Amino acid sequence: MTRKRTELAMKGGKSPRQRIWEAVRANRKRFTQESIAEVVCGLEVTISQYFRALVAAEIIEVIAEEKVGKLGKRKTYRLVRDNGVEAPRVKRDGSRATHGAGYEAVWGTMHRLFERNDFSCAELASFASTPSVTVAESSVTKYVKALHAAGYLDRTQEAVSGGRNPNARQARYRLKPSKYTGPRAPIIQRPQTVYDANEGRIVWADMKEFEDAE
Repeated sequence: MTRKRTELAMKGGKSPRQRIWEAVRANRKRFTQESIAEVVCGLEVTISQYFRALVAAEIIEVIAEEKVGKLGKRKTYRLVRDNGVEAPRVKRDGSRATHGAGYEAVWGTMHRLFERNDFSCAELASFASTPSVTVAESSVTKYVKALHAAGYLDRTQEAVSGGRNPNARQARYRLKPSKYTGPRAPIIQRPQTVYDANEGRIVWADMKEFEDAE
């Protein structure tokens, strides 16, 4: 199945799982799939799938179960491991999902470590990588160029070509303080666009790519 375009899955800048997670945290001591569906106005199938993953990951647990009708059952849950404001990225078996983790690591590193300092793509890739998420310099370079084009970054130093040039150097960038829109990393989509989930909109599009596609 083709992954849905990200902006179509968002509502108010939040993904379905993020909305479900916020409802779970707000009702942490006792909740059901039905009660969470009322809070988020639907998403019953997504809630059912996400709850199975959260139970497998031991983030929520069943505390009661009652019969509803002849065949149905209603489970009551509680939150046992609060991972913070961001919805846990977990697969059906409870293991950690890595899709989008690279964007998150790079975006968070820009904000936390380089809030007042500039950086090169090599430095950013090194600091953003962790034992569980390895961020390639080539991916960081593509991401940084897109964020710069979208107005998130200032270029503080131009690149100088390498080869035998003793003065070769990478370009350096700095995140504009006013452009840290929130904890969710802006992501690159195809065609070449940058989508900011904190604002719930596409913030930049490479019009040349659209023209070339015509």
